[in-house]
Amino acid sequence: SDLPLPETSFRPSLQNEIGLRLLENNAYVSWFSPLPFDIWAAFISQHPCLMKGFPEDMNISALTALSKHFDSLEGAGQRRRFVELLPTDSPCIPFDSDDAQSVSSKHQTAIPKELYLATSDLSAFSGVGVFHKVSKKLSKAGASDAFLLALGVRTTISIDFLFLHLDTLRWNTNPKPLIKYLLDAKLINTDLLKLRSTQYLPAENDQTHVYAPSQLYFKDPDLKIFPFVRFMQWPENEGMPKAHKDFLTKLGVRVNPPLSSVMDFLEGESKKNEGVRDENEYAVALQYLTQRLGPNGGLYEQDFSRYRSMKFLPCIRQNLETGDVIKEMQSPTACFYNPSSLVMGFSTLDPQLDTMNIAARTKIAKDPGTAVLINRLIQLVDISKAKVDYFEKGKDDGECSKLGDKLLALFDDIFAYLATRTSDFDKKNMASLKTLSKKAFIPCKTRGRVVFYLSSQIFFKKESPPAESMSNDDHDSLTETLFQQIKYNAFLSLVGVKAEPSLQEIFDLMIEKPDRVLDSLGEPKYKAVLRRIASDPPFKNVTKQIRSCPFLLGYLVMDEEVASGDEDTDQGQKAQYVLARAEDIYIVDNSFLRRQFPMLVSPMEQSIEEFYNMCGSKYVSEVVKKDFEVQGRTQKDTDLTKSFARRLNERRPLLLSPTNSSRPLAQNAAKVLDDQYLEIIQADKIQAKYSFERSSKHLKVTCCTKQRTRLKTTIYLTTNPDWFDIGSAIGALILQRCQLEDALLLSQLLESPLETLRYRGFPVDRIIRPVSKPPPPAPTPPPQLTPQPPLPPPAGTTATPHPGANDSTSSTTLPGSNNSVSPSGNKGNGFDTILQQMFPSCPPDAISGLLGPNPTKEKAREVANMLAASNPPSSDETKVKDGAKNLTDTDSNTLQSQRSVEDASINGGINDHNANLKEEKAKKKKSSGLMGKMLKGLPGIGSGYRGNESGGTRITHNHTNGFSHSADKDTPSSPERDASTQKSLEAMLNQAVQSSRPVDNAGVRAPETLLNHLPQGLERGNNGCEVIPAQNIQPFRGPHGNYKTRNGIKVLSAANTAPAFLSQNFNSVERFAVVIQHLANVYKLNLDSIAIYYEPSGNTIAFNSNKSLYFNLRFFCALHQDRLDGACYSYWYMTFAHELAHNLVTAHNKEHGSFTESIATLYLPELAKLLSQISD
Repeated sequence: SDLPLPETSFRPSLQNEIGLRLLENNAYVSWFSPLPFDIWAAFISQHPCLMKGFPEDMNISALTALSKHFDSLEGAGQRRRFVELLPTDSPCIPFDSDDAQSVSSKHQTAIPKELYLATSDLSAFSGVGVFHKVSKKLSKAGASDAFLLALGVRTTISIDFLFLHLDTLRWNTNPKPLIKYLLDAKLINTDLLKLRSTQYLPAENDQTHVYAPSQLYFKDPDLKIFPFVRFMQWPENEGMPKAHKDFLTKLGVRVNPPLSSVMDFLEGESKKNEGVRDENEYAVALQYLTQRLGPNGGLYEQDFSRYRSMKFLPCIRQNLETGDVIKEMQSPTACFYNPSSLVMGFSTLDPQLDTMNIAARTKIAKDPGTAVLINRLIQLVDISKAKVDYFEKGKDDGECSKLGDKLLALFDDIFAYLATRTSDFDKKNMASLKTLSKKAFIPCKTRGRVVFYLSSQIFFKKESPPAESMSNDDHDSLTETLFQQIKYNAFLSLVGVKAEPSLQEIFDLMIEKPDRVLDSLGEPKYKAVLRRIASDPPFKNVTKQIRSCPFLLGYLVMDEEVASGDEDTDQGQKAQYVLARAEDIYIVDNSFLRRQFPMLVSPMEQSIEEFYNMCGSKYVSEVVKKDFEVQGRTQKDTDLTKSFARRLNERRPLLLSPTNSSRPLAQNAAKVLDDQYLEIIQADKIQAKYSFERSSKHLKVTCCTKQRTRLKTTIYLTTNPDWFDIGSAIGALILQRCQLEDALLLSQLLESPLETLRYRGFPVDRIIRPVSKPPPPAPTPPPQLTPQPPLPPPAGTTATPHPGANDSTSSTTLPGSNNSVSPSGNKGNGFDTILQQMFPSCPPDAISGLLGPNPTKEKAREVANMLAASNPPSSDETKVKDGAKNLTDTDSNTLQSQRSVEDASINGGINDHNANLKEEKAKKKKSSGLMGKMLKGLPGIGSGYRGNESGGTRITHNHTNGFSHSADKDTPSSPERDASTQKSLEAMLNQAVQSSRPVDNAGVRAPETLLNHLPQGLERGNNGCEVIPAQNIQPFRGPHGNYKTRNGIKVLSAANTAPAFLSQNFNSVERFAVVIQHLANVYKLNLDSIAIYYEPSGNTIAFNSNKSLYFNLRFFCALHQDRLDGACYSYWYMTFAHELAHNLVTAHNKEHGSFTESIATLYLPELAKLLSQISD
């Protein structure tokens, strides 16, 4: 090679002459060795060819040799140490000039770090400065880029140089080299900050400016709709590598516009008029926004809450007045996406949009909240009321009618929509619903105009009421007549609109507007409503308002047929009726007195009369004052007075018997008829003066009484006295209030022969005390019965001690004594004295034990019935009474009583019948003693008879048919006698049926009961006992809230079971109640004496408790609820008869079977009528 060598090395020519073989011989190792390349490199580095770059050929050859050695080295360490030997700071590298105007071709060198590889692309930096590249001659000679880069030659410009001239870069169609250069460069944070903030990147379609990275966006077709978006310039035919895109994103080039820019664009577009705005472009922009929102964390989700009140969503709203649909812009918080809310004037998303997607991403509610609904409803009601008032003032009937129709249709739609929202109202919304219930918000058309009603003033219409429930006083008919009705709606039901008004609401309307109610219903239905109110008054106390309100029907009776209650008769003149206050109406307890004066009277029905009396009406006998004037002579101890005194003394026990009148006895009734306190005087004439208000009348009577002193009473009689006058006078003495029927009964008790009274069913032999009587034998103790332990009485009741539990002996108080004291120490209201007179053979302590402390009249009547049925007279007693009978018959002739031949024959038949009964009783064994009689009457249940809850004892009443019985079976009976006997039997049965009592409101709670000593032939099992199941039932509130069915029958359920069955099957209860109501009409029973109960266990179909009837719904559901046909009615008809027979007898014996058959036969014609109506 021609390259320079050190002085210590052989010249190349000499070396060639000697030859390498000789020079490399081992003998000359100590003399000669090969020249190391590193020594040569160090030598050549100091040579001018590298220090100055001249001469050109030597410079290029030296660099090429050094490059080849560099490339042969292995390892970065060896290469780094080798480069350290070279002159990197000397202008040793030749370069080619980039100046296109330069024509110089001389050899030029420069320091390596100022030069760039010949392959470097520096077009992106045009305009920044002049850049020199390594001479292509060097590359052609074999110098490698790696060697040049090791010396310090650059591939691109210096970053410092770039930053120094960054703002001078010009627009370029291809920024890719610059991005690649920056991507490869080692950048620190300050470099990145400068790159983000400096404007040096080109924008598409804008060659006049360059922009900072944050001002540019990557190309995206979705962003073309936004005019504020500038896309970064990039070659269209080249894709952007991911590394480049990530780097540009890091510098700030945008992928998506900021939410603020998008919302500013939407707000600006939303303010444009509908014709100016491009709806399609706006819809695309809205879609772009919503796609970047969402519950899962969309791009704009975090910041979008600031724009929820901005109106940018296309919506529609209905003009409620005209019905037109209006387009508008609304915010997400002010609109909804369910179009059903349009009916209330709310804005909803335009259905032409993707409403579900937009609503889900912008969090638009489906419907308004419940509080918003209530407020909007109140606003609409107020606006509607104002419009109605405005149009009514204009007096344009046509416009008012049109407005009314529009409002009704509008609110129908509103309530239909609100009905779909009822499930959204929870306990938190009860306050708003309560506020709404106090506002009249339900429109109805009344007399041609729209009126708004409270929820409590309106009721739901019944679609198709069942035919069997329709009647003249049907509840549905009353509702339709008195109240506004509306089609059923779930929302209105939630607010408080009910299916039907309660009795309380009907009563309140009658108090508020009685005239209107009467005009709407008419007199018959109005009276029917009064009848219902009277049967179950909807108030606890009679208030001043009730007393002063003229809501009661008062009749000015012009015809007696009408006075009897038959207001619908076509005969005679009808009574005139008016509405009046209770104090202006009088209750007819004496038709005679009522006929004397014109006055307003109540309807002549017992329940209504009692209701009028409770409200403040007085009885006619109370307001008509009576005064008697005895005229002419007065005589004592005449035949007339003596005869009457004997008759009165004989019949006194009958007159004082609590079983003979429904009126309570006066407190001193027993004393006032006693001989020592009573005086009888005959007078020539008696004048009665009747006064009412300012009117008075004078009439002649034949009997009166006068109180001479506090204890003395005088009875005045005239010749040929009228027994009715006598009955009236005595009734006024012994009864707290004497009515006509009481006077008539008392007159019959005094006038009729004893045989006639005995035949008519009066317990003459038990009540009339004989003239003389031997001491009664001591009673024989009956066989004892061990009943099941009774359940404790419910709260509020008092358990009655078992009669005979106290065996202590006390003195017997004689009639007429001043201090009548019962054995228990209680006065007993005089009942013990009366019963002692009626039953002298009964020990006084037993009577007191039966009565118990503070006995009522009903209790005394029960004890009298029990003693009459359980104490047959002895033969001696019968003989004495027969003697007394003859005496009374003589007195009867003296008092000029009339007896017909027919009565004589009837009484004779009764004598035969009584003789027959005595023979039968003599053959039977009966336990003596009151305890035995009581134990036979222990209460039963199931199909038996249940005693009252307080533990009181029921004694079985044993009755015989009495038909075709005679002392001699061969003696023929006359048809008249048979007919009369049958009539008496039917009267007795009818009275027993009508003795049914109201159902106890507290329910029934009674233990299982064991009845021993059943009649012969009815023993059950081995022990001869009848087990009456226990019952424990309590009231069931029901959907009406009054513990009753729709027609007023009480409903109860078993206490040990949940009432879910009754709640879910109350329709069955109502159907059963219809059957019960029809059959109650057949038997002429009040519905308050009947109850329906549900007991899922046991076999009890029905039972009789305290003369109230209870029917088990379970058997109706199992047998008849699907078909109310003749078989259904026949089945329950016989069940009625079976239970009503227990009003007469407790046990299931032959008498009970006979009574069941007789009752069923008696009412069979009424059942036939009912079945014919059902079949029709």
